[in-house]
Amino acid sequence: MTVRVESRDDGGSRLVAELRPRQAGFHLYSLGLPDGGVDGIGVPTRIRTEGGLRATGPAGTDAKERVLRPAGLDVALPVYEDGPVTLELPVRRVEGGDSARVFFTYGACSESAGCLPPVRDRAVTLPVSGTG
Repeated sequence: MTVRVESRDDGGSRLVAELRPRQAGFHLYSLGLPDGGVDGIGVPTRIRTEGGLRATGPAGTDAKERVLRPAGLDVALPVYEDGPVTLELPVRRVEGGDSARVFFTYGACSESAGCLPPVRDRAVTLPVSGTG
């Protein structure tokens, strides 16, 4: 996982994170997956901040979605296509905050090899000095 803060053209900032499944054939669940999954299956991709950065809008990505139908389950799950998924979260710096904690929740599944254990609220600490 790589995480960085960048300035935007409009004077604000954005948090950019790249997530990549560690095993071939596994797909990250979509930002659009409901919080409880589909029929209780799946962990949606989420990103949130605390400390020196505050979100000013929802997270987005230009990764292409597809539907995954895991073998043996009668469910259609929104996931992203193979490869890395870059998330962008618009943020603003909070006065007095010189660092921020960024939390990630995500999971990955394949059509034939099952699902990987989900990651919930994995924290990354970032310096935010000089951020928009």
